[in-house]
Parts: sequence; structure tokens; C-alpha cells
Amino acid sequence: MIAVAGTISPAHALDKVRLGWCTSVITHGVAPIAVATKFGWFKQEGIEVELVNFPGSSDCVRNVATGEVLAAVATVEPVAILQQTGVKTQVFYTAYRRNIFGVAVPVDSLIQKYADLKDKKIGVTSMASAGVVLARSGASDAGLDADRDIRIVVSGQPAQSVVLLQRKEIDAVSQWDTQYTLMGLAGVPMRMLKDPLIESFPANSLVASSDSIKSKRDLLVRLARAYTMGVVYTLKNTRQAAAIFQEVYPQVVPTGLAPEAALDRTTTLLQTVSEKWTLDAPGEKWGESNLKIYQSYVDWLVRAKILKQPMDAKEIATNDMIGDINKDLDLKSVEQALAR
Repeated sequence: MIAVAGTISPAHALDKVRLGWCTSVITHGVAPIAVATKFGWFKQEGIEVELVNFPGSSDCVRNVATGEVLAAVATVEPVAILQQTGVKTQVFYTAYRRNIFGVAVPVDSLIQKYADLKDKKIGVTSMASAGVVLARSGASDAGLDADRDIRIVVSGQPAQSVVLLQRKEIDAVSQWDTQYTLMGLAGVPMRMLKDPLIESFPANSLVASSDSIKSKRDLLVRLARAYTMGVVYTLKNTRQAAAIFQEVYPQVVPTGLAPEAALDRTTTLLQTVSEKWTLDAPGEKWGESNLKIYQSYVDWLVRAKILKQPMDAKEIATNDMIGDINKDLDLKSVEQALAR
């Protein structure tokens, strides 16, 4: 969901980094960036960050490919899809270690599984969203024809999607976990369709072009290192991270609520997001990509005919920078910040 563009700066100046967020609005996954900004961890790494919004991950990866931005925290499927058209980008840091995407329906819906989506209308935030690919892939894997058996439409952000669900103008949505929490808060409790395979897939990850991974390696390592410090802080004190997120990006503060209630809501949403960031096993490193899981995802996209031909997961994900990102990770500064 993030994109960056960096420049070479004069001695002692900060490297300018434009970070694009791959939704049209700032979402709760930005919290680690807010925390790293607040405590000066980007500056500690010699970076000055500016966030830029994009409609979806496909747009983020295209901007990486054209050189408009240096990197993106995007979903994996546009990386794989564009790879087969000759556009060489790679995941160099897995941020969301479990999938945040999936089709969801109102809790009282008769739809129980992906096969039940036949002849149903599915809402997405935008046609550039990863939700489009996931809905089509999930339907195809369930034996449906994604071109004929389902209809995908733009239903917008949660408030708009809730209205369309209530009016029965859409039957389901293909968005992500915090969107479903927001829909529940708006009066339509949601239930994600169960699929253990889909749930195991990685979601948004730091992506850069193959050329940039070679030529801008140090900048990417520094960016990922400061981001990781923000992640660690957020996992250890989610409520304070939520307060910092609201401070750095005041436009995200829920309206119509007392300050404490607004912070409660932001904390709840941030807890939903951050559950997907935690490390899975002892010895696992921040940002490390499980290539077996990536391969499973790629193979799933091939079966669903999203990808035209098989490919090796190593083409779209690398762990080359993970050692350097983790080696000099300043966790002492994180602990000091937590102690304040």
C-alpha cells in the first residue's frame, strides 16, 4: 500500500522520499509511518518522508515501474501480473504476513462460500484494488467463470458500501479487514468467507523495481528499517500508536465522537490491522518473505487464470536485504520511546 521516490541529497541533508499509500485515503496501516515520523526514526536513517495516495496496488506498482516512485507497499498480484509483461519489480520486504483481503458478506447472508457467489454482485473500493483480483481468483478457484458468473462493481469506501448492501444493490464486498470492521460500526456486521488457502497468503509488501533494488539498495534498507521500528512500537503499544497516528494525520480522527471514543475506535481498527504484522515463528526476521507461501500464491493465480503462465516465486520476492534491515535495527530507541 506504500510507494516511494528518493533523490540523492547533498552531504548532511536528508534523502527526500515520497511514500505513496495505495488507497485513495490514509488508512490505519500508515500508523508505523506516523510513529517513525513522530520519533524521528526516518530522520535517524537520513530520510525525509512525504506520503502520496494512489487508488490501488496496481497503480502503485505501475508508478514503481515507470520510475515515478521508487518503491511501494503493494499487494503481490500486480507484481506478478506485470512481471509477465516484462515489467520487473520485486517484493523486498513482506509487511503484512497474512492476508488482509477476502470477500465478505453481511452476517445474515445466505452466501457461505465462494461457490455461492454465482450471479452475485461484488463491491470493491476501486477497479485498481487488489480486491478485484482476489474476487475473480476466489470465484475461479471455486469453479465459477469469473467473467460470466460474478459481477464486480465499484462500491467505494465503507460508508458507501454499507448503503449499497442495505439497498441490496450489491451482495458482497471484496475489500479488506479494517473496511469490514468499519462496515460493522456503521450498522452492517460483516462475515468473511472462509478459505484457509487465501488466508495464508501474504498481503501488502514493500516492492521496488529490480534496477532500484540494485542501485538504490541502501535507501530501501534505511526506509524499511525505520518502518520496522514503527511496526514494533505499534505492536507493543497499539493505543499510543493510534494516538500518534491521529496526531500526525488529524484527518483520520473519526468525526462525531468524543476524543476518547474516537481514540477507542482508531485503536480497535489498528488492532485489526496489526494482527497481520506479527512474526510467525521463532528466528523469523522482520520483512522476511516465505517463498513457499509466495509460490503457493503464484500457483493459485495461475489456476485462476489471473497469470497466463507459471512462474517462480523468486522472480517476484527476494530476501536479499533482510539481513541488513534487521542487523542494525535500533530496537533500543523503540524501547526508550515505549518507556516515555
